[in-house]
Amino acid sequence: MLIFIPGPLLAGSSRYVLAFAVEMLILLVVGVAAVRAYYTRSYPAADPLGWSLLAVLAAAGPLTLYRADPVIGLLLLAAAIAWRRKSMTTSFLLVLGAGLIKEYAWVELVPLLAWQVGTALRSNPRGYSLIGKALRPTVLASAPILLLLAAVEVWSRGGLLASQLHNFDRGVEIESLPAAVAMMLAGLRGVTVVRGALGSMQIAGPHLHLRLISAVFAAAGVGLLGLLAIRCARHPVLPGTAFSLALGAALLVTPVLSPQYFDALTPCLCLAALEGPRCIRAYVLWGTLSLALLTQLEFPFLWTSVLSLSPHGLIALEARNVVLLTIVAGLGATWLRSGALPSGTDVPLATSDSP
Repeated sequence: MLIFIPGPLLAGSSRYVLAFAVEMLILLVVGVAAVRAYYTRSYPAADPLGWSLLAVLAAAGPLTLYRADPVIGLLLLAAAIAWRRKSMTTSFLLVLGAGLIKEYAWVELVPLLAWQVGTALRSNPRGYSLIGKALRPTVLASAPILLLLAAVEVWSRGGLLASQLHNFDRGVEIESLPAAVAMMLAGLRGVTVVRGALGSMQIAGPHLHLRLISAVFAAAGVGLLGLLAIRCARHPVLPGTAFSLALGAALLVTPVLSPQYFDALTPCLCLAALEGPRCIRAYVLWGTLSLALLTQLEFPFLWTSVLSLSPHGLIALEARNVVLLTIVAGLGATWLRSGALPSGTDVPLATSDSP
């Protein structure tokens, strides 16, 4: 996050928020143009990608300009495109770089690693030495990331690791699906909203069974990512769909679901829509737009109502979560039926970047 701070600070502390928003607007406009150009170099028919990206990022509302998560989304989208272009080292590097901003982006390593190892074993079932060759892009991409993390850890005198350990102090945010299940089972009786250690708004109350519910959701998340990894290892994949399913599944099960996380998911969903058959393309695009609009409605416009557990605030919030669940389920079902890239765009094993 440090790279986004110096520029706005030059405008002075009183104008910092506005300057940050201007910085993000510039980054997003340039980023969308760059990602679209990167994609159209190989797939000239991808004109809808740029417009759909602008539409879903704008639909998320003011939050898009006040958080760095849209940059994560564009980096993950570029990583998925690099995967399609056989530039595997670039893909790993982009995912790892996105995770330096916020670590939830690293969930995309699951489909990437599974595909690399699976492709090596499919090409030679007995050639386990090929696995090392398949993992070469991962090692090449990880080296500078690990060096950077080590440098920051030394520079911060252990502050980097200490700050990450604070994540274990987080409870169940009111916006998450585990919170929705807990509140539903309790019938909202005795539910209160409290500010957590890191400022997030969490639910609390007797007989909510939050630890049990969170554990069940976590187990389900591990299972979903495991199934995704198996699918990626066994069959040719749609990179945008694989990334959308991995991050979407993580958002479904996490106890910490902040609205800005959706700005990281929606760009990959735009690519997933272009990859899929025509019968699901409109479904995914309109669903993604609805997801962004409901996110804006929930935060900031109905945020006070959500915190006071008012019906209209909770309805908007849970409608957003249901849309997320529907999109992930629809993409997963379609992928299970097809699973292959469109003709001529299969992604063979690549151990280094293509020219």
